[in-house]
Amino acid sequence: MVTKTISLPLTLFFFLLVSTVSVNATLRNLSRAAENKGVWCIANDKGTDKQLQANIDWVCSDEGGFRDCGAINPGGPCFEPNTVRDHASFAMNLYYQNLGATKAQCNFHNTGVEVYIDPSHGSCVFVSY
Repeated sequence: MVTKTISLPLTLFFFLLVSTVSVNATLRNLSRAAENKGVWCIANDKGTDKQLQANIDWVCSDEGGFRDCGAINPGGPCFEPNTVRDHASFAMNLYYQNLGATKAQCNFHNTGVEVYIDPSHGSCVFVSY
């Protein structure tokens, strides 16, 4: 009888310990992407690689306000997948978010589209203000 009384508190203790560690690990592993809500601007399917590269070049230049495009450079959190479309989506969204997130700022000569599902992936976070 004493053994059962001791084992119940020990079992409860271990259950709580494991549950707490599991929940904390899960919360710690959530990317910032899971916290984002809102509207994003990404490259649509109509834009050619040449058009989308021009968007990247402009957004990341002094003329385009020189957004911090380091995330799409090699080693950056948004470099993979290494496609012009993915990199353009990231750069276009930076511009869009920083200039008020209006439909006009997502046009990019008819190569952009507003979306309501967060395009973030892994450690690559598409901001939404």
